[in-house]
Amino acid sequence: MLYQGVSLILAPLLVFQGLNVRRTTPRLPEPEGERVGQTGANPALSLLILGDSAAAGVGVAFQQHALLGQVIEQLSPQLEFSYGLFAKTGSTTSTTLHALQEQIDNAHPILGQRHFDVIVTSLGVNDITSSISCEKWLLQQKTLFELITKRYRPKLILVTALPPLGLFPALPHPLRWSLGQRANQFNRQLQQLLIKLNQPVDQPTDFRLIKLPLENPQPDITMLEFMRQVMASDGFHPGAPIYSAWANLVVEQIVSGIKSDGIE
Repeated sequence: MLYQGVSLILAPLLVFQGLNVRRTTPRLPEPEGERVGQTGANPALSLLILGDSAAAGVGVAFQQHALLGQVIEQLSPQLEFSYGLFAKTGSTTSTTLHALQEQIDNAHPILGQRHFDVIVTSLGVNDITSSISCEKWLLQQKTLFELITKRYRPKLILVTALPPLGLFPALPHPLRWSLGQRANQFNRQLQQLLIKLNQPVDQPTDFRLIKLPLENPQPDITMLEFMRQVMASDGFHPGAPIYSAWANLVVEQIVSGIKSDGIE
């Protein structure tokens, strides 16, 4: 691919920029708030959110404004459900897989549960900012999906696509362009993997890729400036508007799944 050749030529500069970003980008804390609970006395559905700092809600101060809190706010008027959030800053697909393998059969309050109807994953940003190949990452994703499908028997797995790193304000050019192209490549291959996973007619789990609808409603400003407005202060994590839009997509897919697949 063209971007791979250009990135190879620019490698010394990209490495320098990457190290500088790691050194200068503020380290935001994970938000305060409950990560396990239920919205009513008779939950009709169980939800697990699994992933990295974005899944954890970094970029806002409280879980109320993060992905989990926004899903609770938007879905709870429609049905009662139980939920668990297992996410950590810095997590990669590999470290999450390792944590699951260690905790899945133990008395962990979240991972030790026997079943989740819906699982939302958010993993990949920390992978593509490393040197991992797309092929190895896809193999890790596939192993992760196989593990959580076998363990939790979900009806629906919502796989969050990699965000548009090519629009992250914290990243300088050309690093921003290079990581944006790499994210696009990973997303294309991830979508093909999910298509293959959905092919078996006896597949009890429906895999769906969800992409954030990041459209600039203000024609008088650039997309990069718009991203500065909706992202967190570090220019790298979602802000409250993105978490709300992300949760809206998740809730839409859950409600659609309930109607089409009989999750309840």
